[in-house]
Amino acid sequence: MNGPKQTFDEELLFLQRSQDELRQLLVAEQLTLRNLAQRLWSQQEAERARLSQDLHDGLGQILTALTRKLDVAVIEQGVDASVAELAAHALSDVRQLSRLMRPRILDDLGLAAALNWLVRTLCEHEQLESSIEIDIEEEPSSHVAILVFRIAQEALTNAVRHANADKISVFATRVGKALRLDIIDNGRGFNLDTAAQGIGIASMRDRATAFSAEFDIQSRPGGGCHISLLVPL
Repeated sequence: MNGPKQTFDEELLFLQRSQDELRQLLVAEQLTLRNLAQRLWSQQEAERARLSQDLHDGLGQILTALTRKLDVAVIEQGVDASVAELAAHALSDVRQLSRLMRPRILDDLGLAAALNWLVRTLCEHEQLESSIEIDIEEEPSSHVAILVFRIAQEALTNAVRHANADKISVFATRVGKALRLDIIDNGRGFNLDTAAQGIGIASMRDRATAFSAEFDIQSRPGGGCHISLLVPL
């Protein structure tokens, strides 16, 4: 006959085993969700790349041909030059949209070149001072490079369009076995509790989580914004 102590020990052992099994199930579930999230982001990037190519090869080429014909018509037929200028602006916008959807420079020249291009593209026509410092010893894997680029793109777009900042700084550096990205602006800032529910911040946080990266954002009304990302390599 089992005594009270033996019965208690058996029940305790059963509970411990149940807790271990539950922890294993939770870990497996988290890995499954993370893998699904990574596949989702990868599919989105593939779709962006396809649309970017379609814009470049389709609408971009049509607008290129139209712009050339209008340039000739302005000279030879006296067509209003503003029509040709409008077509040229449309072509420029389509090209920039195509590059932002999937910048070929990221694939061809790497993350450092892509970040420099991104800062220049988003900030050069704005009334603000921008700076960028990059210290990356070697090129990260493709999924890390895309993650860092997309976080930087979203953060810079928000800073340029909504923050009313006159200074933006971007830092990307290798920290041990991780890559760190910091984007700092001196704009109007915002309430974190409210802004955290927005699509932009939620998207950045979800994307970082999917790739086991640490995402942090510090801001307050009137106090600018500091976004940081730490990605394991």
